[in-house]
Amino acid sequence: MRYGTIPKGLKERLATVLGVLPYPMLDVLIAPLQARSLIAAQRASVLDALSKGPSSTSQLARELSLDESCLDLVLRLIASMGYVKRRFALWSLTRLGARYFGAAAAYPLGEFVAFGAPQWDWISRLDQVLKTGIGVEIHRTLHGTDWDLYQRAMAEGAREFAAFVATEVPVAPGATLCLDVAGSHGIVGGFLCRAHPGMRSVVLERPEAIPEARRICAQAGFDDVVSFRECDLLRDEYGEDADAVILANILHHFEPEVNRAILARARRALKPGGVVAVFDIEAPDASARPEAAGDGAALFFRITSNSACFRGSDYIEWMKSCGIREARVVRSIRLPSRLLVIGRA
Repeated sequence: MRYGTIPKGLKERLATVLGVLPYPMLDVLIAPLQARSLIAAQRASVLDALSKGPSSTSQLARELSLDESCLDLVLRLIASMGYVKRRFALWSLTRLGARYFGAAAAYPLGEFVAFGAPQWDWISRLDQVLKTGIGVEIHRTLHGTDWDLYQRAMAEGAREFAAFVATEVPVAPGATLCLDVAGSHGIVGGFLCRAHPGMRSVVLERPEAIPEARRICAQAGFDDVVSFRECDLLRDEYGEDADAVILANILHHFEPEVNRAILARARRALKPGGVVAVFDIEAPDASARPEAAGDGAALFFRITSNSACFRGSDYIEWMKSCGIREARVVRSIRLPSRLLVIGRA
């Protein structure tokens, strides 16, 4: 995948063929402006307003107290991305835009887009990380409303893969307990419980995350099967007699030895035959062809932690060293650059 300048129309295609497009200038200016325009429009409720029906630029500007001339430029740039369109001076969401934005969105990602603003700040520190190797440690920088927005953004992302995890994790018949380590909103454990009636999930989370996590969980409809318990995943034991332990999108924040210790705690929390499931971004193989999705995700998490993404073979090795057997990797074509690693106590 190459995300970047894609020619449209005869003139742009001709310029591409002739090799006269200044790609470095376009990549440095246009792609960031597209991303920031989408973030700004979502944070200003522009896309939510358009999800309710077509509107002119002037109507939107008055309704949302925005500058009309700047708003029109933002909308034009978002239109070039395919999320909005203008017909007879009225803006509306395209089919693609309606898929992701507004109350009726089939796959809502509005919170994730709005959370792009703090992420933008983290990414801007790449120069520093490149020189020092020291990541941002994002969980220590989030406070107040940004922490709540972070959890809502992660909840939107979890809906994308939770059903896959629930389908693939081999929970034994009659299972009653799942421990969702650093599970925030509890959606992944909630999906697993729905797939195995009679099962309940306990989210182990830091205390400041729990109030908003409970609200998100209830809104998602899982509060009947999900509860919450304060836990420091680096110091506390996770529990005992669990049928399943889930570690979703957490291990990329830590170095290998820390991850071994986390998996050892997960192993101690499982009953014999219980299953541990790690879902995470997969680091591209060193010999693989560079591509934007996997390498971009790996770089993002390198910036935002003092660790990195890992390969499936790494997770399998760590599991085996902790006494977790039958470790294997499962992938989905619908979830590029992700992997699920499963093992048994």
